[in-house]
Amino acid sequence: MQLRDDLLLTHHTAICVTDFERARDFYLHFLGFELEGEMDHRSEPALGDVVGLPGAVVRWAMLWHGSHRVELFKYYKPEGDTRPRRQCDFGYSHMAFEVADVDSVLKQVTEAGYQTVSAPRVMRNGRAKVCYLAEPEGAITEFIQFLGTAS
Repeated sequence: MQLRDDLLLTHHTAICVTDFERARDFYLHFLGFELEGEMDHRSEPALGDVVGLPGAVVRWAMLWHGSHRVELFKYYKPEGDTRPRRQCDFGYSHMAFEVADVDSVLKQVTEAGYQTVSAPRVMRNGRAKVCYLAEPEGAITEFIQFLGTAS
């Protein structure tokens, strides 16, 4: 069976963080997202029900860039596991942005003081050049440049 809906569009990616300001500033000031909304100590009962954590209390923000949003959560209650995830760990592993020049992006990443996992590498039989950025709290953002073909 395939899900059928007349709209079904990608809307956002949610990320849990420990240092909310640092994460928000990374998305706003470095990646160029805009703030759509923000609340501190958000705790309506429906939130806990939806996320499967009754009694949850969070700091929350929705940020947007183009047609995609990033939703930030800092959980005050309950406390979560704060160890950075590896790319091989179960679940979602990273978010990717298509860019025109991955080498230029790498230079800007380095100048801004952020760390990459490796230098850009040509992959997919020469169709793409890829670089992973380790965000301030260890989450991964991929930058991908398609070489001579459309994405």
